[in-house]
Amino acid sequence: MPAQKGLSVYKFKRLAVESLKNTLRLHADSIYLFRSGSYPSAFQLSVLALEEFSKAKWVEHYYLSSVTNEGFPDFEFEQEWLSLLYSHPKKQYNFVARDMFDFSPKLVRFIEDKKLEEKKQQAVYVGLERKGKHVDTTSRISTPGRIKEADAKKIISLVNQEFVDIFNTIEQCDTYFGIPEMDELIFPDKRQFLFAWPHRSGLKSRNRFLKQHIAGVGHGAQSTD
Repeated sequence: MPAQKGLSVYKFKRLAVESLKNTLRLHADSIYLFRSGSYPSAFQLSVLALEEFSKAKWVEHYYLSSVTNEGFPDFEFEQEWLSLLYSHPKKQYNFVARDMFDFSPKLVRFIEDKKLEEKKQQAVYVGLERKGKHVDTTSRISTPGRIKEADAKKIISLVNQEFVDIFNTIEQCDTYFGIPEMDELIFPDKRQFLFAWPHRSGLKSRNRFLKQHIAGVGHGAQSTD
């Protein structure tokens, strides 16, 4: 029986590039829906954009670590790692885990406690809350209408700020990603699109949040506000 092979270098790079391309598509669609007043759908698509960006960056990091160190891990390890790319909460957490001290501790805890995933589901479905394996029949009926303009604006702003930061880094240093095709998706053509979004999330700032992380502020928070 032939040995099972892992992903090729070509597929690793293609997976990262296509994930980033999809991120930009989802981000653009979320802004369009926001401007149309469809805030629950805008929120959901923006969280999906966040997840796709996280996946793109995760794949790029795995690829770079492998080609610059001791080569790609064995098939079983790679399979375990690839399975993480199908977990929404893990992709959401990886988004903030990359630069933990840059993000609001409240946001980190919100994602860590899977509240962002829960809110994403609320933006799509009508239903009742669950407690463990059971549905809480005494709970309030949840509808997508509970997702407001401010919710969508905040998460879209967070994703947009990530891209603006990347654009600025490429402009100053000529590169950001370790895969050049990823830089080319953002710079220089996306300037007008990215800088047209007028809002800030208030959820990312190393100068603002570093001391809070050190002090342990924000634990137990139940919102991204």
